[in-house]
Order: sequence, then C-alpha cells, then structure tokens
Amino acid sequence: MDIGLPEVMLFVGGLLSILIVHMYRKDKDAGSYKALMILGFIAGVVMIALTGTNYSNWPFFDSLLIILAGFALVIRPFRDTDLAIIIAVVVMVVTYVFLGTLTGDFAVLAETYPRIIVSVIAGAFAFMILNFLEKLAMLIGKILNLWPILLVLGLICLVEGILIVAGGKTVYDYIQEYTKVIAMLI
Repeated sequence: MDIGLPEVMLFVGGLLSILIVHMYRKDKDAGSYKALMILGFIAGVVMIALTGTNYSNWPFFDSLLIILAGFALVIRPFRDTDLAIIIAVVVMVVTYVFLGTLTGDFAVLAETYPRIIVSVIAGAFAFMILNFLEKLAMLIGKILNLWPILLVLGLICLVEGILIVAGGKTVYDYIQEYTKVIAMLI
C-alpha cells in the first residue's frame, strides 16, 4: 500500500473539517474548538502551499478538493477580520515615503500637500480593490464554512483519501460513471 501526499492531505483536511463541525455544533466557545481552528489554519496553509507546488503531478479533482478544504480551513478564523484597511494604511505609508525620494520633474510630488494627497489616494485605491477582494473571499469562505457544506466537503475529502489509498476508483470516477449512465438514459 503506497500512501502519497495527496491522500494524506485529503484525509487530514477531511478529518479536521469533520472535527471542526462537530466541535462547533457541540460548543463553539470551547478551547478545543479554537485549538482545532488553529490546527486547521496551519493544515490549510500547508495543504494550499503543497498543492500549489505539486498540482501538476496529481489528479485535478484531488488538487481541487485539497485547495477547497485548505481554503475553508484557512479562512475560518478570519471570517470577521478586516485586513483591507490594515494593508491600505501600509500602502499609504509606503507611498508617502517613496514620494519623499522623488527628484527632478516629479519633485513637486515630494512636497507636503501633494505627497499627502497622492498617498491618501493610493491608500484609498488599495482599500477599494482589497476590500472588494476581501469581501469576495469572505463570501466564498462563509459559504464553504457553513457547517453542512464543511461537513460534506470533509466527508468527500475523507472518502477520496481512503479510496485512493485502497487503490480503487475515486469519487471523481464514480461521478463520471454516474453522469454517463444518466446521459445514456436521457
């Protein structure tokens, strides 16, 4: 029996997802739930990073499942955090510092008021883009972290990992067979 990295990640991601759902339903204020969220975050980051570097060697369905489970585990602790404003302030400060180094034709931007105005505009633009992307990611994260969806995702990951280790057909193979049968019936 040859157990590879995708199988382990599917199994761990699925198991963590199921445990997080169980602890959330049991007591979402418990320390064990919060510890599972931290463990899930770490596992999610590792899952996404390893899939990002190895996806071409793995079946597409497995890579997709690992990335979805990893994203769901990573985004869970940050559902209510506003990162866009923090990054926008950093953009404003970096822009302000950068504008102070300008010389020649652009030296006018290094003066006090234009420097402040351009920095605020750069920060506002960064905030606008990042806020949109953050809200989009949070929407996807909230959908994936609804406990029924997270439970189903965890079960699919767990079953996929077990089926791959067993050497039989995968969940994707069963889906393909089912759709072929349905297509023949129609």
